[in-house]
Amino acid sequence: YWQREWLRGDVLDRQIGYWAAQLTDTPTLLGLPTDRPRPPIQSYRGANLSFTIPADITTRLHVLGKQKQSTLFMSLTAVFAILLSRYSGQSDICIGTPIANRNRTETEGLIGFFVNTLVLRTQIDDCASFTQLLEDVRETTLDAYAHQDVPFEQLVETLKPERSSSHHPLL
Repeated sequence: YWQREWLRGDVLDRQIGYWAAQLTDTPTLLGLPTDRPRPPIQSYRGANLSFTIPADITTRLHVLGKQKQSTLFMSLTAVFAILLSRYSGQSDICIGTPIANRNRTETEGLIGFFVNTLVLRTQIDDCASFTQLLEDVRETTLDAYAHQDVPFEQLVETLKPERSSSHHPLL
């Protein structure tokens, strides 16, 4: 109730305005090469692939993050965006990520599910350095955190992206 009362009028307009600008002309689908055609309706069947990032690489990512004032999450998001770009051949990458959505002291002690989804859009420039990409991802991530209050479902309803039952909207 509190969120609905707070998130309307100018506050909602600012939040939606940010996302509308951020997600204008996003690609409708990430064209990854797969071994099977995409089914017409998502089945949500999948698998997990666990792996360990070697300690020396993790240490170097932490050092780089400290130098660039970014978190390990931001560094790994930048790496993942590059990987998706290389496999898909696309330079405009949107990654959906969950966020705890407990950014207010009023909600810290509450029991319940407050998770929201944020879309982190990254433009890959083959001529730019990794550190430049990391700085861009850092800025995008911090901006998304500052505008995390709009529920993802409301964002989809407002922005009305092209929809298909075979893939998730905006991601």
